[in-house]
Amino acid sequence: MIKKLMVFSIVAMILMAQLVISPASYAASSYTGTWSDQYDIGSYGMNQMYLRMKDKGTQVEVEVTNDYYLPTNDSRNSFLNSKGKYRSSFITGTVTFNAKGTASFKYKDEYNNGKMTISVKKETVTLTWSGTETTDYSFPKGTFKLYKKVDLSSSESKKLGVFLSNFTELQLYKFDAKKINNSDLIRFGVWHNYINNFNSRISSSHGKLYITKSSVETSILKYFNIKFSNHRSVLNLKYNGKGYTFDGADGERVFYVQVDELYDMGSNNYRVYGHLYDPDYPNDDLVSRVDAIVKKVKKGKEYRYVLTQLNVKH
Repeated sequence: MIKKLMVFSIVAMILMAQLVISPASYAASSYTGTWSDQYDIGSYGMNQMYLRMKDKGTQVEVEVTNDYYLPTNDSRNSFLNSKGKYRSSFITGTVTFNAKGTASFKYKDEYNNGKMTISVKKETVTLTWSGTETTDYSFPKGTFKLYKKVDLSSSESKKLGVFLSNFTELQLYKFDAKKINNSDLIRFGVWHNYINNFNSRISSSHGKLYITKSSVETSILKYFNIKFSNHRSVLNLKYNGKGYTFDGADGERVFYVQVDELYDMGSNNYRVYGHLYDPDYPNDDLVSRVDAIVKKVKKGKEYRYVLTQLNVKH
């Protein structure tokens, strides 16, 4: 009886040990993917960081790159002609993540000498590099938060591109939901309908065009998720208490958005990177950059995107 209990205990200990080891092995295989983030430098510059990881059995191959670009004199002309200062640096290594999703390794080459720590939590990765910057090609010291890349289907990419094009076609190139400008929202609500819903929402009388305030509110709610009521007259749009009268305007060159990459920021928020194009001139290679944060809002079985931030440079 004692011998049987000893055998049972040994088997139980082996099973428990396997259970302790297996989460780390499983976690490592789930780390394959790409993470990224970028931020502006000055008016036209950019700093972008990429993390690429690939599972290799119980270990993970890691490559971290940092790309820095600042146009000469931080000018639009230099940006459009791709002139300026470029800097690129990278760190590579092979790691084993612990059960908490953290790993670190030392790296040394002619430009770098330090320690990289990677911590993964759901869609987000936190990188910490402790090395010292000795040249322009040294990896920047600090802690950085990156977001996981989402594999986009062609239909979803098109849906996002159409959504963002609703703003660029109106030359709304900069928006921050935390700094809401009522005049911009009113202009969007009127001119979006003028371009996209003319027959159903725009009427005319005595040589003037007219749109009801409810139509303006509907569009603002749809695209910004804002219940709007701060109506008033703004430049070229006269409010009469029930809606807006205005004159039509056409002839401006229109730019649309082609989505390049999408990153999951968690809580149904997504970072979108893309560029502008003109369908009337498909061979015109526009130098541009589109950076947006959108939120996926679900109602029943349907969902839509609403705009949180937009920054277009061209």
